[in-house]
Amino acid sequence: MIRGRWAASSLVAISMFLGVGFAWGADPPTFEELVAAIEKVRTGPDGERIVAGHISRKLAMSVEVLRTQRARTGLDWGDLLIANLLCKPPGPAFDHVVAEFKGGAGWADIARHHNVNLDQLRSEVQLSQQAMELRSEDKGPPRTSETQSSPPTTAPTTVVPAGKATGSRY
Repeated sequence: MIRGRWAASSLVAISMFLGVGFAWGADPPTFEELVAAIEKVRTGPDGERIVAGHISRKLAMSVEVLRTQRARTGLDWGDLLIANLLCKPPGPAFDHVVAEFKGGAGWADIARHHNVNLDQLRSEVQLSQQAMELRSEDKGPPRTSETQSSPPTTAPTTVVPAGKATGSRY
């Protein structure tokens, strides 16, 4: 019995070690994978509001400006996030970055071309993607008047008889 427990616990320990080792050596996600993950969030319930709201807060830009950029360029929300992150001062102009991307350059190549730290950019996009997936900043849409009305209380009421009280109350 002791040998069986030892073997089982050893097997669990070895599989955990190997799993951590493989995960540790895993390549970071590509920009294309991150953009696809953001797009997946967008297509989910309330996704447009969650994605647009997060990107707006992240970039300190209004949702209207972002929607205008998106309509003008045809970029997905994830691509729009990356393009704007690349354009942080003293970065290149937004239209220049979009033209490079539409011309066939990948985000990693564009980042290298403009001397942007690739790991830092990837990390920023990945943190945003995870925040959107987990809806960690989501406060939900404003409540309507239908959901704001509180249900009637059913707390018991105490009846105090009128007149002189005799003796202690308790």
